[in-house]
Amino acid sequence: MFDHAAALVAFVKLAGVAQSKGQFPQRDKFLLLAGIAAARAGFRTVSARCRDLVLAHNPHHLIKGHVTLEEALDNADFQPFLVQLQRFCSYELAEHHLTQLAIAPGLPTRPGTVAAADYALLLLSKADLQPGPADSV
Repeated sequence: MFDHAAALVAFVKLAGVAQSKGQFPQRDKFLLLAGIAAARAGFRTVSARCRDLVLAHNPHHLIKGHVTLEEALDNADFQPFLVQLQRFCSYELAEHHLTQLAIAPGLPTRPGTVAAADYALLLLSKADLQPGPADSV
């Protein structure tokens, strides 16, 4: 079974990397991949936060036409875009990119660690993932 929580964390971390490099279109793609992983894992608050960050940066993004990422996943019109996103970066490629950057792809390993959804929300609340200059997708 695919680990959506692990994918969520990896994509959120890559969104932070893209943001720090000023690569906002890539950041938005990673945020959407994270939001989709969150939606599939049942983490509605995280998927909503990812959607909100994308729309704060790019208010005319395709995702605007869907109230939630969960709704978008159920919509046949969203499927071609979803395929594009999945081609952009798979979970395995995300892990590889993070490893190459010397960033641990998963959750912190210390005892009493936080749950994936809470950790993702913590990362998403950091200043480096706030909206940057508007770019088109």
